Amino acid sequence: MPDLATPMLHRSIGALKPATTDCGNCRRVPLPGERMHELEKGRLLCDLCFGALPDEQRHAVESRRVGASERRLAVAPKAA
Repeated sequence: MPDLATPMLHRSIGALKPATTDCGNCRRVPLPGERMHELEKGRLLCDLCFGALPDEQRHAVESRRVGASERRLAVAPKAA
């Protein structure tokens, strides 16, 4: 019998959409737990690029943390 787990895993990973886009400056994909900052012009910057901006340009409209997954984790009772 062929191994079905590997093709199913590849298909499910390919179907996932990234929770956030990459940084508008360095094009780096942020890690889970890292913050992304949206500027007034709609541009997204990672923490590193946002921190490198001069003080007068460092005004974010919104800052949010990158999640580990696009889906919330289910909480199940512990098995007895």
